Amino acid sequence: MRKSILLLAVFSMTHHTFSQRIDTLKVYSASMQKNIKTLVISPDQKSKKSIPSVYILHGYSGYPERTIKQDIPSLLQLSQKMQTLFILPDANYDSWYIDSEITNSKYETFIASELVSYIDKLYDTDTSKTAIMGWSMGGHGALYIGARHQAVFEAIGSICGAIDFTNYGKDYGVQKLLGQNNKTWTSYTAFSQINYLKNSKQQLLISCGIDDYIIGQNRELHQKLIELNIGHIYEERPGGHNAEYWSKAADTQLFHIDNFFKKEQ
Repeated sequence: MRKSILLLAVFSMTHHTFSQRIDTLKVYSASMQKNIKTLVISPDQKSKKSIPSVYILHGYSGYPERTIKQDIPSLLQLSQKMQTLFILPDANYDSWYIDSEITNSKYETFIASELVSYIDKLYDTDTSKTAIMGWSMGGHGALYIGARHQAVFEAIGSICGAIDFTNYGKDYGVQKLLGQNNKTWTSYTAFSQINYLKNSKQQLLISCGIDDYIIGQNRELHQKLIELNIGHIYEERPGGHNAEYWSKAADTQLFHIDNFFKKEQ
């Protein structure tokens, strides 16, 4: 059962694009004692049924507005077509979606507990159809959080995921969260969470471009999942570590998630 957490939020019911609504929320995080900007794309509902929700995590240095304008510009149309709520939290540039023990950065707790609880109260969501997906740093975040919170997320999607940041994390702010010794970072990597997925019933989606500099990590993850007999859909296609690749891959993963939820009806 999900925890019921009291959250305060200041929100402006924003603008309309086509028949979708984009809400700009400031969701209060009790764990970090600050407001977190979050965009929510909601469809013009065709029925009175509760709708699925997908939490979409941006990459390193990203932010929600860029996600809509550049990274996955199809989200507006897909929200209406799939009758799905898309939630885009701001991850403070380089939070890596983990709970730090040396700073007040608690984005695992915020997303998996505080934000989900708040969104489910504010919108008419089907709480049995909740997914999490992202790319690069957000791909790491989706796998890391999704594996650790299986009662919350029924589907997980990682695109060009930074599966193991121990060798390059110092160039991307990880030391601010976990300290200077990268030997202590291992348990915070997405790769370290695979064993949690052994008996999972979650839909698991992995995608990476063949020209991506971290394709090796994603292939290693794919092989490890096969060894552990963990069901998943793995995709490689031409492309690098850029918006051109993950915008197309996101469309594909959202198609799989939509089909998965429809089968669960």
